[in-house]
Amino acid sequence: MRVSRWRWPRVPRLKWSGSHSSTGSAQPQSSAPNGRIAEPDAAPVKRSNINLLICLDALLTERSVTRAAQRLEMSQPGMSNALARLRELTGDPLLIRSGNGFLLTERAQAIARKVRSGIELMDDIFSNEGPLDLQNASGTLTLAAAESVGMVIVPALAQALAEQAPGVTLNVRAPDPEHLREWLSEGECDIAVGHFPDLHPDLRSTPLFVQPLSCISARHAGPPPADLASYLRRTHVVFGSPFSPRSTLETTIGRALAAAGHDRLRTVRVSSVLLIPYVVAGSCHVATLPTWLCRHFAGVLPLQLSAVPFDVPSIDTVMVWHERTHRQALHAWLRERIRTIVPGQAGLGVDIRQLV
Repeated sequence: MRVSRWRWPRVPRLKWSGSHSSTGSAQPQSSAPNGRIAEPDAAPVKRSNINLLICLDALLTERSVTRAAQRLEMSQPGMSNALARLRELTGDPLLIRSGNGFLLTERAQAIARKVRSGIELMDDIFSNEGPLDLQNASGTLTLAAAESVGMVIVPALAQALAEQAPGVTLNVRAPDPEHLREWLSEGECDIAVGHFPDLHPDLRSTPLFVQPLSCISARHAGPPPADLASYLRRTHVVFGSPFSPRSTLETTIGRALAAAGHDRLRTVRVSSVLLIPYVVAGSCHVATLPTWLCRHFAGVLPLQLSAVPFDVPSIDTVMVWHERTHRQALHAWLRERIRTIVPGQAGLGVDIRQLV
């Protein structure tokens, strides 16, 4: 759920020794001979510094004066003025030019988490959020989950919303592991469920279930691959295409094979994991998918299951969210619903633990 607080901060104006550049990299008058900003005099915290903290958070997140100004609906000169004041207060440039953009200084990197925590604390203090009234709650929650995971949790989650929070809308989108932190921190999604092996340390997570892998092949296509050599000789249907985000499932399989110096013959690539069993059932190809998904589709399609003939780790499925929404009551309710749905009340109408 996108939060739209902290708009229009007013920043004290400074006197400038020069004009603003088009990049908004204005400089305050005082500087040290070595090129660093002069160390500031000790001063008590002022109310205006709260507004500067909001600007600092936007600057450190966007790494751009222009984008930070747009994020807070300020003018670019106003954000440049804020950056100059922040440089004076911290005694550090904070943003330094590199090529066509800006990089954070070591000081900026060190304080970024503290700045974000300060903004989140103010959000909590001034949110005026009373006890959660689900029946009268309204808004939109966005869940990022792969199709196979959505099969497990979305049906029961949709029913829980209809019964307990009828005014809340649920959006479900495909996850993109490479942009997950950005999505969660900026409100592009509120919760993500999937396999995310390289989580950023400022994201919260909890394990949900583990998915071992199996192979599927059509019953009419002869015996399934019994060993690594026969597995490598077969042609494969894989999840992922140039038009879809990188698949952590396929990355896990690919890394396991690459560790032994092998790779698969990828004949068909699809952007929907739920299409794979149908392609396999009507062709001579094989596929490697979570075991519970293989067993589910083997019950409705002419498919046969076999063990993966090499060592490959199971897929650890976790729920991920950002500190931004950790204390918000509606988000906490949604997270608890997901915990209770998985694995006991799977969307397939069975306990997923019995399908692995």
